[in-house]
Amino acid sequence: MSQINVDKIVSLTGGVGSPEIQLESGGGFKFDNGTLYIDSANNEIGINTTTPRASLDIAATDGMIVPVGTTAERPTTPIEGTFRYNSTDRTFEGYSYSEDAGAVQWGPIAGAGGVPAQSADRYSTDYSVSAVLKSDGTETYWSFDGGNPSGWSYARIWTHGYVGGGYRSSSPWRNVNRTVHSTDTSTDLGDQLDRSGAYMSGSWNDINHFFHSMENTFRGASNYTSGFNMATESGIAHQNAWDMTVNRASMGSFQDHVFAGGYSYLYGGSNARTDRFNITNEVMSTSNFPPNCGDSGEDPTWGGHGRLRGWYKRGNTRQGFEWKTESWVTWATAPGGDGWKKILSSMIGHFYCGRGNNNQNNNSKIDDVTGVNLSNIDFGRMGEENFQMGTRKGYCLGNYNGQQNNNTFKVNYATDGVTNLGATAQPKGHSGMSSAHCSSASSATSALATYDYGTNIPNF
Repeated sequence: MSQINVDKIVSLTGGVGSPEIQLESGGGFKFDNGTLYIDSANNEIGINTTTPRASLDIAATDGMIVPVGTTAERPTTPIEGTFRYNSTDRTFEGYSYSEDAGAVQWGPIAGAGGVPAQSADRYSTDYSVSAVLKSDGTETYWSFDGGNPSGWSYARIWTHGYVGGGYRSSSPWRNVNRTVHSTDTSTDLGDQLDRSGAYMSGSWNDINHFFHSMENTFRGASNYTSGFNMATESGIAHQNAWDMTVNRASMGSFQDHVFAGGYSYLYGGSNARTDRFNITNEVMSTSNFPPNCGDSGEDPTWGGHGRLRGWYKRGNTRQGFEWKTESWVTWATAPGGDGWKKILSSMIGHFYCGRGNNNQNNNSKIDDVTGVNLSNIDFGRMGEENFQMGTRKGYCLGNYNGQQNNNTFKVNYATDGVTNLGATAQPKGHSGMSSAHCSSASSATSALATYDYGTNIPNF
C-alpha cells in the first residue's frame, strides 16, 4: 500500500473553498488508527472504534461535553430532540414535547439534581408511590395529580365534621353538633355522649369519634372514653378497650391520619405516659408504650397533626413526635406562649398554632414536617378553641375570649384568609362552648348515613 505524507491540506477547490476530502462509496476514513473513523458505507462515525454500532459510537469511559450556555443563549429556532447544558439553571435540558403544556418546550434532564428521590416509605419526605414525574421547566418533581395516590396523599376528603363536649361557666356538655363544610352550617344533634367533659381530647376514625378523659366535670381527671358514631349520628355504648391506661385531666392528643394501621397518641394531663390508641381496631395499648412525653403538667397540652409528625406545646415544653419511630423530638422553633391556645391542622403541609397565652391575639403558620414558623397571622383574641380540620378550610367552632362563646370563623388553607361566620355556622344547643373536641368526617363515613357528599371537595 502506498502512502503520501503532507503537512496540511489547504484546498482542493482552487483556493476559493474549504478543504475537502471525498471517499468512494464503500470506503472509510481512519484517523490515528481509529481515534476517528468514518464508515461511509453505513454513514456511521466511530470514536476510538473502527466498528461503529450507531450513527455516532463513542468507545470511551470518561464523558462527553455538550453545548453549554445560559437560558438567554438557547437556540432561537430549536429542533425537537435538542439537548444542552443550561449554565443559568446549572442543569441539563432538552427540547421535547410536554404533555402538561401540550407543546414542545425546554425542560430539565436528569443530572446532578435531576430526578428527585423516590421512596415507598409513607413516613419518608421522599414518599412517592404511584406518583408521576413532572417538570415545571426548571425542576423535576413527583406529583400525585393524575396518578393513583395512596397513603397520606389519599387522605379523606373531609366534607363535614362534629364537635362535642366542652363547657361554659364550669358546666360541661354532652352535646354534639354537626358542621357541613359545603354550606358552613352547624346543626345541634342533642346530648349524644354518655358523659360530659371539657379540657379533654379525642381521636377518630372513618366511623367513630372518641372523647378521652370524660369525667362529668370541667376540670377533673379520668381514663374514661366516650364514643359517638358519626355514621348514625348517635352515642355508642362504652367499651373498656377504649379507656386510657392512666387518668388524665387537661390532656392532649394527635393522630397519624393514615388509616391502614394509624394510631392516635394521648399525653399530658398530669401524667407523662404516652398512650397509644389504635384507630383501626379501636383498642388502647396496654403494653410497649411509646416513650413518655417531656411534660406531665396539667395545663392543656393540645396537639396538631402532620404527615410525618405530631406537635404540641405546654408551658416551657415544645415537642414533636415521629410517627415512624414513635419517638419524641424537640420543637426548637415553636411559637411562644402556653398550651391553652390550640392547633388547627391541615392535610396540605402546614398547621396553625397559637402564639401567646389564653385570651390573646396572634397565631403562627407552621410547616408540619419541620416545625418552622412560616408566617404570623391574627385570628383575633381567643383560646381554648374548638378547631375542626377540613380539606380546603378549617373551622373554629367556639372559643374563649374572656368568656366561653359559640363564635365561629373559617380559615382558607391556601390563602390563610379568615372569614367570620354568622349564626347558621355556630354550634347550637347551649349558650357557649370552649375546650371541646372536634372530628372530621368524609364520604367514607357516610356509607351508613344520609350525608353522602360523593368525592367533591367543598369550596372554601
